[in-house]
Amino acid sequence: MTLRDFQTTVLAHLSDVHLPPPSPLPSWRHFLNKRALSVVSWKRHRMHRHLPALTKAIETDMARHAPDLILNTGDLTNFGLAREFDAAASWLATMPAPCLVVPGNHDAMVSAPWETHAGQWGPWMEETDESHFPYCHVRDNIAVIGVNSAIPTPPFMACGRVGKAQRERLAAVLDATRHLCRIVMIHHPPRTGLVKWRKSLLDQRGVAETIARHGAALVLHGHSHDATLSTIRNTSIPLLGVASASLSSSRPWRQSGWNRIAVSRREEGWDIDLTTRQYTLDEGWRCTRRRNWVIRDEQH
Repeated sequence: MTLRDFQTTVLAHLSDVHLPPPSPLPSWRHFLNKRALSVVSWKRHRMHRHLPALTKAIETDMARHAPDLILNTGDLTNFGLAREFDAAASWLATMPAPCLVVPGNHDAMVSAPWETHAGQWGPWMEETDESHFPYCHVRDNIAVIGVNSAIPTPPFMACGRVGKAQRERLAAVLDATRHLCRIVMIHHPPRTGLVKWRKSLLDQRGVAETIARHGAALVLHGHSHDATLSTIRNTSIPLLGVASASLSSSRPWRQSGWNRIAVSRREEGWDIDLTTRQYTLDEGWRCTRRRNWVIRDEQH
């Protein structure tokens, strides 16, 4: 065992930034679909709750903790407009560390050309196209596996789906990286009860069974806007949610925040140290969760 094997890699997990949309909004022709309802929701409610000042505070705090890698589990946009993807790409380029991202349901609000929309995030998704998820990024002793659950859905729905082909590729990637600390990123949580049915992962059982069968150290998700900690069903694999990075809320577990995850190699496996940090404009920063796990190496 070398000193490099015992080094600590610090990860920052955030999600659901919902960056401000372009102003003025483009022509009404872009909104003759589900986006019209989203614009109404934005103007009535969401623009008053998703605040750029909160996102900026999280960026600053993450930088202070000097992460080696930033993991963003989707919903950078509000309406899935091409101009929003372009603005989000510019924002990703300003992150205080290398960043990886997976799309969320707002990023797939309607069917759109990959190249002019989510494809603009190629540098932060291992240049993966829409038919070749999951991608795998290896850093030190960690394999970050990005799963795409974002699909266009009818009005009033925000469901996700991974699909059989992607689940099969996920199984292969998990098997090929058994010697590494495997961290799965996905927008929709692969477990029931964390979001309402209309927002659920439609094939969550298949996704959860794939992860349970082939193994992982940790699964990260967004979408719920809640700083939750559960497990992949019938396993001890931690399933970690995070509050929206821009949301102002009166409910403590929904107040803007991020997860600091420190991963260290140990003789018996992987040591994972979690700190959840949350912020309000009135009260500032607080630490709302500290947890530590040792994930046994499957080769032992």
